Amino acid sequence: MLEAIPTGIFSNRFLLQQEEQLLGEFDPSIWRDKARLELEDGTYELYREGQFRGDFVIERNGKIVARATKPSAFRGIFTVELFDRHLILRKRSVWGRDFILFDGEKEIGTIRPRGFFRRRTNIELPGEWPLPLRIFVFWLAFLIWKRDNAAAAS
Repeated sequence: MLEAIPTGIFSNRFLLQQEEQLLGEFDPSIWRDKARLELEDGTYELYREGQFRGDFVIERNGKIVARATKPSAFRGIFTVELFDRHLILRKRSVWGRDFILFDGEKEIGTIRPRGFFRRRTNIELPGEWPLPLRIFVFWLAFLIWKRDNAAAAS
């Protein structure tokens, strides 16, 4: 199973690990909907195309690899375009932190923190997917968690 492990208590960076093997590093921006993914095969940029509107994308060397749309600012849901398919990523419940990825009506993966107050996360998405795409879906869930935490703090 793929895990995102925070590098420290107050750090926003995550180490990406599978079966005790370090695969890369994920470094989300504190201020914007933006992140950098460092893997053995290179660097990927994850960002929102517009300041307050626009799709969320992952790109490498100027080429967009995948795209997601957030249909509503008020709901924890994304439409994700991967492999010429439209998938839905949404929260399992309004109160929980778990996310489920659907292909039509079929559940094909989950993203869930390992505990209520923990940021260490299990990323259970199809293992045949390239790692950058699995991290892209994790980043989308991470953005909702970040917004939920900001709303709770205000």
